[in-house]
Amino acid sequence: MEDLNNVVINTSDDEEFRSFVSENIVENLNHARHVETEIHTFTGIYMAVVAGVLAFDFSGRHGVGFGVVVHLILLFGGFLAVLLLLRWYTAFDTFMASAEWLSYLKEKLLMGELDTKGAVELWRAFTARYAESIKNGEATRKKGDKDIAFEAVLGEEKYKKYKSADRLFAFKIPRRGQAKTREYVFGFHIIILASVAVIIFMDLYGLVEYMF
Repeated sequence: MEDLNNVVINTSDDEEFRSFVSENIVENLNHARHVETEIHTFTGIYMAVVAGVLAFDFSGRHGVGFGVVVHLILLFGGFLAVLLLLRWYTAFDTFMASAEWLSYLKEKLLMGELDTKGAVELWRAFTARYAESIKNGEATRKKGDKDIAFEAVLGEEKYKKYKSADRLFAFKIPRRGQAKTREYVFGFHIIILASVAVIIFMDLYGLVEYMF
């Protein structure tokens, strides 16, 4: 999330600040879309590589030892791919959370319920609570870190007056749709990992039979 700590110093009036917020909403959405494209592109390329390597290995022109090494490399690469996906999805969630919260701040600014200083204060409160939620692993299937942070900040006594927003410009990101797509992507990678693990087990079993 972009830090707004120095915005007040560099902003002459609320109109300029609203323009700044609008630009950051677009920027965060663009970044989120870019990350999502990277995830889908990587997943497609990774699956094609795995399929090609396995096809080459199962052509029957290589020894058992070669197969074991290749499969171990695929297994290690699969674990790295899952870790990479986790980092990508954390970035995606952060960009989308930023866009939603900034749209909320824009709404309050346009309705005259917030000034520049108040918006920056709310932004700081949200980013701190969002980071805390990620660190503590508070997210669930029904409620993500963004929603937890949103509710926690607006639940504080000094911010309760902002809770009754009409949400004319703010938008709520449907977590269920995101989670479903995410489950498919991770499901593909888990299937690949499980398949490679089974192949490695068969390789080792074959080596034991060959030796004894």
